[in-house]
Amino acid sequence: MQINHRKIILSFILSVCFSLNLFAEFNVIPIMDFGMLGLGENNYLFSPSGKMLFKYQKLEDDVSEGPDSVTASISYSQDIFKNGIEGYEEKQFYGFSGFGKMGFGKNTFLLKITGRGAHPFESYKNFEGLLFYSRELIKNDSTTLVFGGGLAATDTGIVIGGIDIFIVPLPMVYFSYKNPYIQTEMEWTGLPMINLTLFPENKLRIRTNASLAGFDLPVDLQYDLALCWYPLSKQPLDELVSVSAGFASNVKKFRVDMENSLKYQYYCAYGEISMTALTLRAGYAFGGKKILRINDSKITDDYNGGFYATISAMYKF
Repeated sequence: MQINHRKIILSFILSVCFSLNLFAEFNVIPIMDFGMLGLGENNYLFSPSGKMLFKYQKLEDDVSEGPDSVTASISYSQDIFKNGIEGYEEKQFYGFSGFGKMGFGKNTFLLKITGRGAHPFESYKNFEGLLFYSRELIKNDSTTLVFGGGLAATDTGIVIGGIDIFIVPLPMVYFSYKNPYIQTEMEWTGLPMINLTLFPENKLRIRTNASLAGFDLPVDLQYDLALCWYPLSKQPLDELVSVSAGFASNVKKFRVDMENSLKYQYYCAYGEISMTALTLRAGYAFGGKKILRINDSKITDDYNGGFYATISAMYKF
């Protein structure tokens, strides 16, 4: 009797998927992004990226052993300068990222590894690693508080006794709160970020967020302030479509090689249309800085501005 290995493998995969759907909620979410930023003098920065997100959530009545939730993702990105960077041959910069989070009751373990640069495997300075443990202290209808800590491995820029310090302990804090007038979320896992929405149940809302791209303040402070309109009123469609107008400060970083790095910090005014699975944003970037670091020197020039646009698409399986 001839064994059809392809059918056996296919049957096994189908049986695993069936068991996951029977005892838990399992989703696969591909995400695609593309961005464009005008740099002046007929030069543009193009930023395509892709991510595959996996989510597993155990059902409430499932008493089997194992994690209650698992979130994992892998991503790949590029930043492409149309005419390159003056004085350098590099035109393409790469980014790789792997993320995993596993929850057991009130306990969560998190691991993230990121590599970036024109030559991302050249040195440990091109990589960043995070390993954290946290525990849920408060969880109710309005408030969530999670606290923990861990280690970050990255190019900190700290040198003690001629030795580069690239492993540092960091706290981990997550806090969220919501009521009919305000919805806020704050997370500090590596670098801090905060989201805030005023009047979250109204058709007209004010949305703002802020985060740090590094510790070179105030340049590395990113923020976004927008007025959002949700035109649909019937549930569940009321949260699916929004039209926004906003103002933001963004940062783009590039490691050219071991001694040289480049940073663009720019402001932008934009309009946005979001339909959950598809988000379009376009506007004009202006009034920022172009910062080049060569060894211990820092050269700063004005960024003259240009057209700015992003498109993001996703699908949930």
